Amino acid sequence: MMISYLTITLLISSLCGLAILLLRGAPARLRFYICLLILVTWLTPWQLMQFQTVSNAFDTFTLPLNILSEFNWVKSAAKTQNTELVAPVTAQSSSSLFTFYSLWLAAFSIGLVLFLKDAVSYLKLHKRWIKNSTLDNQTWNTAQIAQPNCDIRRINSHAPGMTTGLTTPIIWLDSNQHDAEKIRTIVLHELTHIRQHDPYWLWAINLVQRLFWWNPLIWFTAHYARQQIELSCDEQCKKHLPEGRYQLQLIKLTLQVNTQQHSLPMPAVLQMSGTPAFNLQRINKLNEEHNMKKRYVVVMASLLSLTGWIGFSNATINTQGNTQGNTQQPASHEMQTASLVNVLNTINNQDFIGAQTQLGKLANNVQSFDTSQQAKIWKLHAHVLYELDAKNPQIIAYMDKAVALEDSLSASELLPILQMAQALAASQERWDKQLSYSNKWFEIADNNVDKKELLFMTAVSHYSLQQYDTAIPLLNELVLISETQGFQPKENWLNLLMANYVENKNATQAIAVQEKIAMLFPSDKNEKLLNDLSQKR
Repeated sequence: MMISYLTITLLISSLCGLAILLLRGAPARLRFYICLLILVTWLTPWQLMQFQTVSNAFDTFTLPLNILSEFNWVKSAAKTQNTELVAPVTAQSSSSLFTFYSLWLAAFSIGLVLFLKDAVSYLKLHKRWIKNSTLDNQTWNTAQIAQPNCDIRRINSHAPGMTTGLTTPIIWLDSNQHDAEKIRTIVLHELTHIRQHDPYWLWAINLVQRLFWWNPLIWFTAHYARQQIELSCDEQCKKHLPEGRYQLQLIKLTLQVNTQQHSLPMPAVLQMSGTPAFNLQRINKLNEEHNMKKRYVVVMASLLSLTGWIGFSNATINTQGNTQGNTQQPASHEMQTASLVNVLNTINNQDFIGAQTQLGKLANNVQSFDTSQQAKIWKLHAHVLYELDAKNPQIIAYMDKAVALEDSLSASELLPILQMAQALAASQERWDKQLSYSNKWFEIADNNVDKKELLFMTAVSHYSLQQYDTAIPLLNELVLISETQGFQPKENWLNLLMANYVENKNATQAIAVQEKIAMLFPSDKNEKLLNDLSQKR
């Protein structure tokens, strides 16, 4: 059992490590999620996985491909007629199993004690900080950010800033920090941590790290995950400030930190990597673009598919009953999943003609797949055809087939389908279809989903269809979101809003929006356009 568990976890961890290497240029949040996958993998008792099916053909059997036996790392116990040998072997197995679980329980108990010690240390230190600090919510005005449900406190920390608290977060600033630009950068950085729920993630990472206190791979993964949290926060902050400003402030803050002799003691659960080497890496990373690309999506999809395949391939299937058809169902499902993985691998190799052929065969037998897999087949069909011929109208037909399964799909499955469908419709300037998809998306999406991109694309569709009165409220909602969340609205949002006002013959509002554009994005072009609008008024 121990060998089964370690083999599966090490295989999945190795795949995750390979994926991290392939995603070096991807957004840091992706690499962070892979680190979480590694931590969850070690927490999962793979050797205890079981499924229930109906059959009397075999007492037990495994899924079609058993990873462990495939690599000859575990051999099945041979049946023997010698009853004298059976009893000693069974007793030895039971003893080994008892020893294994005893050691495992002891290790986890030690880890739990270490975690509780961290929690107590954190609570004591947090109370001391509260006692020796002062509330300073006026700093929100200095940072030019609307105050969220979060306090700012000042303390003699000799550190740029930090965040504590889960339900009632607090941003901590050094008492001697009075530079407005640095304060804005620090507060924006810490507020981004809060919005990304990083305090929760840090607690979860610390828990797993303590439970696996004996595992160097978990310690390395936890350290790397914390670094990706910082890099992810940097990427988001960079988007909300004028180009180059965040890098400049980060350099100044790094120099300031490196000159400090003493800093405030930090509890283990809040410790982040702040070495000079990592701070230099953060600055270098900010000089690169980290945009989401199709190949990163393929890598993540392949990783998740292979993780599930490896993790469950060694599961025991308990069989009961007397129908042979049901015994074959799990194998059929696994073969279908494997066929989709093959398509993803073909796409990853840029062989879109080959992928189209594979998908054609799957489409001929699509009814044998479950609803979720059917939707994936039609999505992949649309994706492959888009790569071959971006203007082919059959792309939308494939997406319609995926959307038609909406009654059998969960919201988490349907939302990505609709988002992909509206993007493809917009790329073909099928504005009516884009609106149809986006309307469905807005009906399903809750308030926790990021709606900015879809709001903008929907406004583009209304503008293209000369529905200016409908486009204007959507764009104003986008601007309001940016002001509420404390980041600068994008120039193309404001340009489209101004264009809608112009088409709607509302010169006053058009000039007001263009003045805002000229102020936020100063350029000769924007100034000239403002002058032209003012003269025509």
